[in-house]
Amino acid sequence: MKMIAGGLAIATLMGLSATPAHAQYYGRPGEVFVCKSIGYSQNYCGADTRAGVVLTRQISHSACIEGRTWGYDRRGVWVAQGCEAEFMIARERVPPPERFGGRIVRCESQGYQQEYCRADTRDGVRLRRQISSSACLRGRTWGFDRGGIWVSDGCQGDFAVGGGWDAGAPPPPSVFVPGRRIRCESFNSRTVRCDADTRGGVRLVAQLSNSGCYQGRSWGWERGFVWVANGCRADFQVGGWYR
Repeated sequence: MKMIAGGLAIATLMGLSATPAHAQYYGRPGEVFVCKSIGYSQNYCGADTRAGVVLTRQISHSACIEGRTWGYDRRGVWVAQGCEAEFMIARERVPPPERFGGRIVRCESQGYQQEYCRADTRDGVRLRRQISSSACLRGRTWGFDRGGIWVSDGCQGDFAVGGGWDAGAPPPPSVFVPGRRIRCESFNSRTVRCDADTRGGVRLVAQLSNSGCYQGRSWGWERGFVWVANGCRADFQVGGWYR
């Protein structure tokens, strides 16, 4: 009985440390894959991580924080506590951004308010490290334009800018939408749509209401309009940069 118990213990440990035989293995440089924590349990995705791994897009509402809810070792990527995200196999070992003249900018949304951090974003921006419990979701709670980085809804993070090594930079400029400022207001908590050319993106520049304007919850945009709800009243910058 002792030998059987010992064997089971060893098998269990081996099972925890090994990548399941049926699991897909990601190894090509530049390959993007999704790793998901199901039911808040830890999950392991086998991958060739010798050159490093980059989180390119968080999918879950649960925060993906490197070292806490996701990470990687020589065998692959692990996720936990509901984190689901897209990861990319690095093409070469990612050096510190300072080697290429880049730098790290910390941008923090305090009190769930929108914050704008001036930065040279010409070579792209990538979320280097999320430091908040609130999720940092590109396009929903953080983004950037030609003048800087914006964060909202509690997102706080360290962002890598410049240096030309950004793995998550947007595609080359294709459309320039002349910028303009519009006002969109929700009265009596109603949802209101304000027509606008949103191809160049939208950024909240001035909240006018006492009710909070939280991107994805009380304001947002889709093709052709900006929407506000739950009493949010604000001025928005529409377009004015490449997209």
